[in-house]
Amino acid sequence: MEFLCLSKDTLVNWSLLPQVELVSDSEDDAEVVTAKVRERRWREEEAKRQEEEVKVERRRQKEARKAEEAQKAEEA
Repeated sequence: MEFLCLSKDTLVNWSLLPQVELVSDSEDDAEVVTAKVRERRWREEEAKRQEEEVKVERRRQKEARKAEEAQKAEEA
């Protein structure tokens, strides 16, 4: 990033400078808060999704054990 040092007497041709969007500190703070809320929600959703996956896997393993036991009982 380049910085310009201007004195109070410096004349600037503003049309030659690149266009930038200026935001106030409050707007910037709002964007940061919004991003943090979005990140927190995503993390919560991800944690819930992982918990559901664990539950599904445990259920699947339990059913597989039951099927295995039923097969052994039939064979006996």
